[in-house]
Amino acid sequence: MDENQHFLEVYEPYEYEGPNPISVSGSGILRGPNGAFYYIVSVTSALHVDSSPVEQPPVLPRYGEDKIQRAEQSTCTVNIATVRPGVRLEHMGPLNYTDICHWGVGKITQATA
Repeated sequence: MDENQHFLEVYEPYEYEGPNPISVSGSGILRGPNGAFYYIVSVTSALHVDSSPVEQPPVLPRYGEDKIQRAEQSTCTVNIATVRPGVRLEHMGPLNYTDICHWGVGKITQATA
């Protein structure tokens, strides 16, 4: 699968002080145990949450009427999650509730060439 280039802008948490927007590359979609679809992105610049590096913050559309393809192919307001230490997400792989935790809210946008 080709990777899509995006910018992930962090709106919440309000106290976030890292790079904003964050350059990310999308690598696939996973279906979570609750039936929601998550778009897997990998950071191409530094992102730290509570002093821990975050490499794969999965995102999912914040609003129910938005489909996951909007996050993957356009501009979309998203919930941003973090992956628990030791977990690596892979396209079409399993995703458990214990693998991720909600972290923030933001907007993902396609990077233009």
